[in-house]
Amino acid sequence: MSALVGASAWRAAGRGLVLFPAAVGRLVAGIGQGRGGLVLRGGCGVALGLFGWAVALLAGQATANGLLYPLIDAHDYEHSWGGPTLVGAWVVHALVAVPVVLAALGVLRGVAAADRALEPPASGGRRPWWPVALSVVFALLAVLLVNAWLHQL
Repeated sequence: MSALVGASAWRAAGRGLVLFPAAVGRLVAGIGQGRGGLVLRGGCGVALGLFGWAVALLAGQATANGLLYPLIDAHDYEHSWGGPTLVGAWVVHALVAVPVVLAALGVLRGVAAADRALEPPASGGRRPWWPVALSVVFALLAVLLVNAWLHQL
């Protein structure tokens, strides 16, 4: 369980969040030096980093809603999840937030692993194709997640 939510999980998730600024630097350096491999890795890293930030945004909102529910959403609890009482609504919102945060930790670890797979192999072989395809899919998912969040799902 500690590998799932322990310090190593948080460090790996942190690597998924710092990926975006590092990838922008790689992209700019690759364009400036005319190195196609660095441009590809930077562009894929930007896509992965944007997806990671979209996931972190949604997890942050779930955490805030779960922990601070009475302060954030003070209204008629009859129609809330877990209503009709404040305590019931608060507990249900907190219980929904926990799996969302755990899933976000896993996703951010996966984003960091996909970025590591974009590094050139030590043996001088070819890079695998799947991180590039995954980056495209994640870029589209990031756009969809942010759009859904702006329209409140």
